[in-house]
Amino acid sequence: MIFNGIEKDYITVLRGRKRPFFSKDGERRIEVPILITHDGFSHYQKLKEEIAEWLIHEEEKELIFNDDDDRRYFAKTEDIEEGDEYLDMSFATIVFICHSKYSDERHLTINNKSSSEISGHKSTPWRTKTVFTEKQTGYVMQFNSPGKTDLRDINKVKLNYDLVAGDILEIDYNKRRVTLNGKDITKTVVILQSNFIELPIGQVEFSANHGTEFYYHERYY
Repeated sequence: MIFNGIEKDYITVLRGRKRPFFSKDGERRIEVPILITHDGFSHYQKLKEEIAEWLIHEEEKELIFNDDDDRRYFAKTEDIEEGDEYLDMSFATIVFICHSKYSDERHLTINNKSSSEISGHKSTPWRTKTVFTEKQTGYVMQFNSPGKTDLRDINKVKLNYDLVAGDILEIDYNKRRVTLNGKDITKTVVILQSNFIELPIGQVEFSANHGTEFYYHERYY
């Protein structure tokens, strides 16, 4: 089990963990029984402090199980329930609360017009990175399900800006942010025709007026 990019070598995940088939009322409760190996009572108390520091955060962190390593949860720790204690090992159950689960990051390259099949159960956030190879005035990137014509159903980002070779443009749906060479330019260059939506599932049509790398995670109930 990897949480927030960290795996503890003294923790073993045991059989019997509960991972629901889907989120209920937008929430998924995951119970993970664990075995903690230690060198006695005093050492165990120090490990408890370390485990709490590892698991307790204000924001959700990435959670990965080794037997399901193509899926990602973004979870908060609700509780750590202590179980039986022995001379050199102790049992506990970690209770995580999360919402959807996600695949590993997927990657598409958009150049002019293309279409792709987006898997998953529901729409999902996305981000892009564009490295300009020549001077260009303005940038437009959009995607939508086939046949959609209402702006509310179309993701469109239109920038009015003079770009030069070597410029790096990044767009982050979650943050509704556009950066150029690391500088936030959202409020200065995004014009009125722009609209941000999540990436829909199914067949999706993409277009961009410069080669763009597009990243997302499939989202599952």
